[in-house]
Amino acid sequence: MNKINNKHPDKKLFSNGEIRHSSMQNLDSFYIRKPEEGQHHLSKTQMQPVRAGVNCFFFLTEGKVVVDIGVDNYVICKNECVIIPAGQIFTIKSHEQCKGYMGGFHNDFLLAGLFGNNFLKRFDFLSMWGNYKTVLSNEEANCIIAVFQRLFVEFHNAISDNDVIRAYLIALLSEINRIYKKTSTKKLNSAEKITNRFKEILFNSPQKKMSVAEYASLLNITPNHLNKTIKNTTGKSPSEWIIESVITEAKILLYQTNLTVSEISENTGILDQSYFSRIFRKHEGVSPVEFRKMIEKS
Repeated sequence: MNKINNKHPDKKLFSNGEIRHSSMQNLDSFYIRKPEEGQHHLSKTQMQPVRAGVNCFFFLTEGKVVVDIGVDNYVICKNECVIIPAGQIFTIKSHEQCKGYMGGFHNDFLLAGLFGNNFLKRFDFLSMWGNYKTVLSNEEANCIIAVFQRLFVEFHNAISDNDVIRAYLIALLSEINRIYKKTSTKKLNSAEKITNRFKEILFNSPQKKMSVAEYASLLNITPNHLNKTIKNTTGKSPSEWIIESVITEAKILLYQTNLTVSEISENTGILDQSYFSRIFRKHEGVSPVEFRKMIEKS
């Protein structure tokens, strides 16, 4: 029997303090809890953007959570499930009287030497850019709740077994994927595919390329075509997206690391720290140093 030893009842996935100290990056291989059992731990202030090193899931039986995932906003309500892929940026904006299940799992835990990496590709909602929310009927929700409850009980069992948890997790993801495929039938046109690919490249790389031409080259299209496509599909130019991604990445580093402003500037691809500080202040209304102080006080 493979006994799980990663019980940490004080893990708080909604907690600013926990996330700031990188629990989301170093979360044990699998974790699940009920948000209603720790309402006093839920952050009373808006979280800053985080990039989790695990796949995070939220399923609500009551209440509401508002979350930004990548560049899209989601409102999670009763009988709705959101799974956020590892590496994706997300921000919990607000929450109200949440009941259900929340947690996370590493890809390695799911695979555990039993499957190849292609196994994860069967789950469409684990793609970096797509629709992360699955809406369930009452009947479907009842089936999912039963699996979540079994996972919860097994995980918190003193003699829990990783293989049992893994089997239920695969069953859960397969059930959600079947429902997801029924409701996500939209075919992307060429412009939407280019836009999604641009966002994926842009937000997947912590160190940004500041030139639109560099992204156009990676997509094998001309800079003019990229400019027109992104502007038409999103209402913003590629340059605006690039700056927005730099600011988001900087906020993550200010929030989750102890790097200096100079190091953060360099890590985001801007070698001129004064220019970095200017664009940060322009977008956030405060300097990077002031932003970090605000976080520490919150």
